[in-house]
Amino acid sequence: MKDLNNNPSNNRESIEARETKDKDIKNTDQFKTESIEGKIESAEVCGDILEDLKKIPEGRAGIIVIKGPNVGEKFFLSNIDKKEFRIGRSPDSDILLDDITVSRRHAVLEKHKEGYRISDLGSLNGSYVNGKRVENSVLNNGDKIQIGKYVFLFFSH
Repeated sequence: MKDLNNNPSNNRESIEARETKDKDIKNTDQFKTESIEGKIESAEVCGDILEDLKKIPEGRAGIIVIKGPNVGEKFFLSNIDKKEFRIGRSPDSDILLDDITVSRRHAVLEKHKEGYRISDLGSLNGSYVNGKRVENSVLNNGDKIQIGKYVFLFFSH
């Protein structure tokens, strides 16, 4: 009896079949968030969140919690007359994050001609975009924002 697992040509065919299957899945499930999917690993965001992103109408922007309390909670930034959204532990924050790792006045998301920008407001633990600590940064569709123990996915259609 042959051991199929030790046959190099059989392993090569299995790998090629899996790669083809992965490509087919991606090709049949293309949607307006495909630029987000290219930036994140599937283990980072549950399928329900990706499904929710598919349903968001064109012209909307915002952030969605992908790690921390309230995973899946969305904060829409567009279609509102406000140009800035304060993030922090303070009750007067637009986006209230009730956690000790978040400063009272932690960061602000600002609407600009080119899109959105995040600016840290001198917080103790900092604000991170795609794993890098930032003072301020322009946000692109699919960027991950970390504030304290919360991780958000920025979306902009």
